[in-house]
Amino acid sequence: MMSEAILFEHIGEIDSTNAELSRRIAAQTLAFAPVCLSADIQTSGRGRRGRSWLNTDGAIMMSLACDTAGIASENLPLISIAAALGIHDAISKLLAHTAVKWPNDVVCTDQGYLEKLCGILCELVFAPSGAAFAVIGIGINANCETLPKMLMMPAASLRIKLGKSVDTEALKRQIASAVLDRLSLLRCDPQTLVCEYSRRCATLGNSVAATDLTGKTVCEGTARRILSDGRLVIETENGEIIVDAADVSIRTKLCSE
Repeated sequence: MMSEAILFEHIGEIDSTNAELSRRIAAQTLAFAPVCLSADIQTSGRGRRGRSWLNTDGAIMMSLACDTAGIASENLPLISIAAALGIHDAISKLLAHTAVKWPNDVVCTDQGYLEKLCGILCELVFAPSGAAFAVIGIGINANCETLPKMLMMPAASLRIKLGKSVDTEALKRQIASAVLDRLSLLRCDPQTLVCEYSRRCATLGNSVAATDLTGKTVCEGTARRILSDGRLVIETENGEIIVDAADVSIRTKLCSE
């Protein structure tokens, strides 16, 4: 599938690539879409659920802004799943034993435990005209030689796993193109998108715990399936529970490894 042309920009230092693209959309100065903006340093980078994104030497920090025209309103929550699947498409060409973790992390699974390679923050931004844009923030541990230890889950980098550096410029282009391809699939066949995401999702079939923003455990059980709207079904001792915004951690070694 061929993606539309993408404008690539790079900035040395910025508060947040997501914030910058959001400002351009609000000010109607986003003259070209889709656009991919990357930076060496983010002074106020953000992750999911209001968390900060840490600057790490060798990491790719980028955001992709694209029009959501053609995506049904009920399928807008699936943009993050499409983004994760697209990034996985690109990274898996470099590194075997990769998967997605619900809802939108890309991870390495080669030791039977999850190590985070990429985090994603998707935001829906409206222009004054009413047009809706997806702004997809992407942070990838690409050529990082060391990684912070105090993280929510263990992390890995492509350089550490491959034993060599990767071409970050080429990888940015491959990722942006792959994400747009998956968004095209979302427009025409959202259920196939969910099925393909499910096949690559390391969360499913494993013992998990879901926690809320305060860190309180919402439920524990086995992750069973992903619904058509992207929510996760967890089978507990008291029946099935559907979660849509929780942090979900895998508690044991992967059952598939």
